[in-house]
Amino acid sequence: MAITGSLGRAAAQVHLAQPSLSRLVQRMETQLGQPLFDRTTRGMVLTEVGQVLFRHARHLLADMDTLRDELSAFRGLRRGVVRVGAVAAVMRGLVVNAAARMLEHSPAVRIDAREDVNSVLLQALDQREIDLVVTAGEISDEAFHCIGCCEYSDSFAVFCAYDHPIASKPALEEIFARQWVMPGSAFSPRVRFEALARSLGHKVCVGMETNSVEAMATMCQASQLLSWLPVPLMMPRVEQGLVRRLDVPALELRRHFWVYRRSRSLLSDAAREFLRHLPIHSCPSNDDVNLF
Repeated sequence: MAITGSLGRAAAQVHLAQPSLSRLVQRMETQLGQPLFDRTTRGMVLTEVGQVLFRHARHLLADMDTLRDELSAFRGLRRGVVRVGAVAAVMRGLVVNAAARMLEHSPAVRIDAREDVNSVLLQALDQREIDLVVTAGEISDEAFHCIGCCEYSDSFAVFCAYDHPIASKPALEEIFARQWVMPGSAFSPRVRFEALARSLGHKVCVGMETNSVEAMATMCQASQLLSWLPVPLMMPRVEQGLVRRLDVPALELRRHFWVYRRSRSLLSDAAREFLRHLPIHSCPSNDDVNLF
């Protein structure tokens, strides 16, 4: 009901008669001494107490799934699943390579890979939708435990279409006179880039806004808009003669990648196996840029 918002739909999903499910809910509310749902004409909505119970119940169910996977391994049925989330640049290189190495040694393990931005990945980790996250930047949140820093780093740089009329080493005035393709204003790359522009005495003129890294790269390639993207993601297009990397040292920033898990949970055997194939070392002491 917390998900469906309806007693009838919830009863159908768990294959119970509606009165039976209603009695179960009422029994729980009696035992807890607190209402779990507000009954409205639009359906059933969790109370504050219900939200707390739902959050813990979801975590318990996720732990039960992990336990089933590990017990199944003893019976030889499967070796489990590792669910990994990562930002685009590192997913398409570091994570994929580690997954390939792992599957050579443990072919029965299944990998669920999710590519997204930091904020979405951390929410998914907190909600137990994934087991591990590779993020661009350190996270100061007690809910997440830092496993280590990857032996990998990249940098952001400015790119334009190959036939763009702008000079290969343009002045900042010329750079910021152009329009840009950028992610949404709430995303950390956009926030960081606009802060960098302000520190240099300029403003960013956004011609197109999209949260898709692939769309940003393609728009840069197909138009006169400039982009500020991870170098590894853009190098294939550079090598194909589709885009150019501009020489703008003031707008080039290096970043490192950290691996996190939830603080209050145990890693499955499959997740630990994946980590054995992911090159990790201690975190660098220098400040890093929290980007995609």
